[in-house]
Amino acid sequence: MATPPAEAHAGSDGRTTPSLESLTAEQHRILAYASAIGSEFDFSLLLGAMGTDEESLAEELERLVHLGVLVERAGGERFAFAEEEFRARIYRSLTESRLRVLHRKIGEVLERTNPHPTLPVLTELGRHYFLGKVTAKSYEYNRRAAEAARAAGEPEVAAHHLERVLLDLASLPGDHWSEQAQVAETLGDLYYSLSNFREADLRFTEALERLGTESPRTRARLLLSRAEVARETLDLDTAVTRATEAQRLFDDAHDRVGTAQSHRLLARIAFRRAEYRESLDECIIALDLLAKSDDPRPLGSLAIDIGNVFAELGPDVRDVALEWYERAVAGLQRPGDEDELSRAYLNFGVTVGEARPQDGLDYLEKAAASAAVAHDSRGAARALVASAELRLALGQIEDAERDNEQVGRLLEHTSDELGRGWVEVNRGSIAERRGLWEEAERAYESAVEICRHHELPADEAEAAFRLARLRHKTRDLEGARRAYTVASDLGLAELRPYLAAQFLELGVQLGLAPPSSGGAGGAPKSTAPPTPTDPSDGRGI
Repeated sequence: MATPPAEAHAGSDGRTTPSLESLTAEQHRILAYASAIGSEFDFSLLLGAMGTDEESLAEELERLVHLGVLVERAGGERFAFAEEEFRARIYRSLTESRLRVLHRKIGEVLERTNPHPTLPVLTELGRHYFLGKVTAKSYEYNRRAAEAARAAGEPEVAAHHLERVLLDLASLPGDHWSEQAQVAETLGDLYYSLSNFREADLRFTEALERLGTESPRTRARLLLSRAEVARETLDLDTAVTRATEAQRLFDDAHDRVGTAQSHRLLARIAFRRAEYRESLDECIIALDLLAKSDDPRPLGSLAIDIGNVFAELGPDVRDVALEWYERAVAGLQRPGDEDELSRAYLNFGVTVGEARPQDGLDYLEKAAASAAVAHDSRGAARALVASAELRLALGQIEDAERDNEQVGRLLEHTSDELGRGWVEVNRGSIAERRGLWEEAERAYESAVEICRHHELPADEAEAAFRLARLRHKTRDLEGARRAYTVASDLGLAELRPYLAAQFLELGVQLGLAPPSSGGAGGAPKSTAPPTPTDPSDGRGI
């Protein structure tokens, strides 16, 4: 292949474009403005920003199209750079002072020609005024763009604009501590919704620092938010400390709803620790405090938590759990409640699926759909990992593996350790079904380690039980007894009542439990309906 001439540049697709040095001064000026607008630009915006003659600009653009630098879109009103790399080279060649002038001029034209800007235009106005260092206008348009993005269900876009708002507030004259605290809290909420718990906690902490000792209720709310982050990252001791401090502040402020939210969070922490009776007690306290509330969302969320507790107390009260889930779904039907509605459908589906896997899948599809509306990728992932388990129960091994591995990829770069534990349990079950004993054993061992590291006794006990059952199947009796002892010491029969009969039967077979009358092998008969597979813990979300 011939080498392009010195004044040309070969792009990634083989296209040859001129070098920067070969362009005329006017072409440089046009491309400087165009590169600041973006990869594509409207003729009218470029014309307005440059303040040049229309015909002269059209002629120069025509030359740049013939040179292969630009591409004309249909209609002749819009152009694009033929190569993004070339646009970036132009932009990087400009000084900061030049860029500041270009972005300011572009922003002024956009503002003048869009008296009622849409979200895309607000986004561009925020960008150009921010890069143009017009701080007051940057603050205004980035704030408006963030509000519009939140209303449109685009939390990542909203967070991007609010990060600029915080920088602008630090540059604006005057004292803006209170507003900085509000923006930081909103950013924390956005990052929390995106499962970016590290950034969420940093922003909640920043809001507390900005707030100082003022507004005890707001401090309590921020402490509760930090407690939620600690619960999500499985730092449960820290979660209890922060939730308890928040409860004290809410009590002092006579804020019944805030106090109820604190008790609800303490209930969720107790649930994660498999302290189900304590969790139910905290839920009932929260329910009493919310008795006069006319907001269905906290009541709906609490109904999910109560349903989760009853779902863990055994098959005899499964119908009670389902009634609470139904109550939750009924109370979470408003726009904006989709994240919690997804959680209700998820737990509903897992519980129904114990006896009726296909019905459970139907609810999990609703959970995934609600999570998609809420832009909740973690909620969608958890619905998928639960569906993998139910597909196994229906014998759909390939579909189960597809769903489970998709979740595994989604969780690779997140802090959702609990989700990773469920993925490993499913991997073990899938490998076991296929007779891949060593692969199944590695997956169960990994699940045990994840749950042990994060002090999740119920999940660890179930993973250890599965490991013991697999080793018994492969005649590794000593290994089976070790894993069984781990599950027994953790109290599997009490933590997972629906597994109690199978657990005792395995203990009898291993010589670790005395036989008793009632069932095969001396084990008592289970009161739960027969299911094709043992459900792992998909509840408590």
